[in-house]
Amino acid sequence: MQSQPIVLGTAGHIDHGKTALVKALTGIDTDRLKVEKERGITTELGFAYLDLDGRRYGVVDVPGHERFIKAMVSGAGGLDLVCLVIAADEGIMPQTREHLDVCELLGVRRGLVALSKADLVDDEWLALMAEEVREGLAQSFLAEAAIVPVSARTGAGLDALRSELVRLTRALPARDAGGAFRLPFDRVFTIRGFGTVVTGTILGGEIGLGDTVVVHPRGLEAKVRGIEVHGDACDRARAGMRCALNLSGVAREDLRRGDMLSVPGAVAPSHIIDARFRYLRTSKTPLGRRSRVLFHHATAQLMATLVLVDADQLSPGEEGLVQLRLDIDEPIAALPGDRFIARGFVLQDHYGTTIGGGEIVRVKAPKVRRSAEGAADTIRRMAEAAFDERVALEVKASSFAGTDEHELGRRLGHGRDPLRAAIERLAEAGEIVVAAGGGDAADVLCHAETFAGLEKQALDLLDGFHADNPHSDGMSRQELRSRLPSSLPARMYEAMLAALVRRGAVTVDADLVRRASRRSLRAPAPLSALEQTILDEFTRWGVTPERPKQVPAAVGVAPGEAKAAMDKLLKQGHLVKIKPDLYLEAKALDQLRQALERHLDQHQQITPAEWKSITGASRKFSIPLAEYFDAEKLTLRVGDIRKRRG
Repeated sequence: MQSQPIVLGTAGHIDHGKTALVKALTGIDTDRLKVEKERGITTELGFAYLDLDGRRYGVVDVPGHERFIKAMVSGAGGLDLVCLVIAADEGIMPQTREHLDVCELLGVRRGLVALSKADLVDDEWLALMAEEVREGLAQSFLAEAAIVPVSARTGAGLDALRSELVRLTRALPARDAGGAFRLPFDRVFTIRGFGTVVTGTILGGEIGLGDTVVVHPRGLEAKVRGIEVHGDACDRARAGMRCALNLSGVAREDLRRGDMLSVPGAVAPSHIIDARFRYLRTSKTPLGRRSRVLFHHATAQLMATLVLVDADQLSPGEEGLVQLRLDIDEPIAALPGDRFIARGFVLQDHYGTTIGGGEIVRVKAPKVRRSAEGAADTIRRMAEAAFDERVALEVKASSFAGTDEHELGRRLGHGRDPLRAAIERLAEAGEIVVAAGGGDAADVLCHAETFAGLEKQALDLLDGFHADNPHSDGMSRQELRSRLPSSLPARMYEAMLAALVRRGAVTVDADLVRRASRRSLRAPAPLSALEQTILDEFTRWGVTPERPKQVPAAVGVAPGEAKAAMDKLLKQGHLVKIKPDLYLEAKALDQLRQALERHLDQHQQITPAEWKSITGASRKFSIPLAEYFDAEKLTLRVGDIRKRRG
């Protein structure tokens, strides 16, 4: 019915007529629980829909009581418009102001005011109340909003309210439907014959029948077997739509309100979040550097420690940079740009009051230390950066560990195409260095400043090695790698060596690396007959060579002669010592390294069976070879498998 999904939410104090107004507009009673009907109080989110001007509005009716503010925060996320309901016989009340603060902190910028229960007062009182409301909203985003007197009982003013909704909707900017698909649950239930159903407002991207989804924070996988938008079955749903998803592969008891759905690999769940924060002017005292808060994000509510990053305290009404550290082991599937609410936490009253909120700047953030220099500046630059600069800053923040485009997409919530385009622009401008992946593997990225520091560190290490070992032809690749930061990905190490070779700064000869300015000490004459014979044998043996002590018998010479020849071959880099009793011909080792890297590029890990298949060798050889690549920082053993480092 509509080209753009519209979500309209109610807000306002308890018993000001929000639910009655929604029913008068839509014909749907959103109080679905028995206790709600008996007490006349909305305790949970209610949902309805409204067709106007060729569009279908999803309507979210939120509770007004202070003890149900958690539900209100859950419902306010993702709203396009808010209808602030104020009873004409009471005026602005405490929860009116708190709901207004919540909406503003969550980024709602458009709406109107319904002056409800207009039939209970006379015209003179109604005019006075409208004036009082206008004055009370003067400092809010509804300062210029229309104030429409209505009566859910008589129907008076409903047409004017509908007309104002149409006018506001036509002025709405287009919602960005891109980015990662995410659906925070506000309800989870089962339907006999269908199974598990979750409902919520889609925050970004789109979802289709048959798609695989992941339930955060526990990482459960499920399949989408059915989609409904306002009761109508459909094949796809997109950002801004309120929808119900029928899931297979997960049981009702596996899920809970506050969980979030995404597609696999789209989001990087986080325990530590950097953010911009506004401390409400209604707060009574300054906010200290560390505070315990209830952190509300989408439909989740979690305990967290809020740490000021750029100040020792905030006065009421001030803004600052903060870090939120979640208490629980399970992370949250947040993304930069998401809005959040922080509420004070009092042991005697688990509901507290809203103290502020703001916008998430960075997820998976490093813990900020008081002594850390530049932390606030980095967060501030990230908050203000355009997309390309933000990508560069994320890459720079990863330092020597680097990052890849998959991880960047998970941290930023952007699709592959815009991210790939930004990476290409930054690489062309020389701001980042790209170590290409292979197959389905993502490219590894390093900031140009970090890469330059890495090159300098490698050159300094080589200079020191040559000074200490004047009679050596160079440092082994493994030794040089082991002296560089352990977090450095293997592919970025190889890219660094290749860059130094292109610049003419170093020479790489088999398994040895040396400064290009240093003349090789190798005799220009060919190897001796014995040395060549031994090297030929190691070439023939490949990755399953004879043990060093067996070489003399294999070539028919005395042990001392064979040892001297092998020592020279090791020194010149023709042979590589895997362990004291296992040497490998350098080219065979390099071919094995390349085969391993190709496998890791595609799969990111390797099993013992896969490694045996690549080597074609028994455990006698495959295990020490695997341990060699562990020591070289190419792989990391985790249980029985090995994963790519970095």
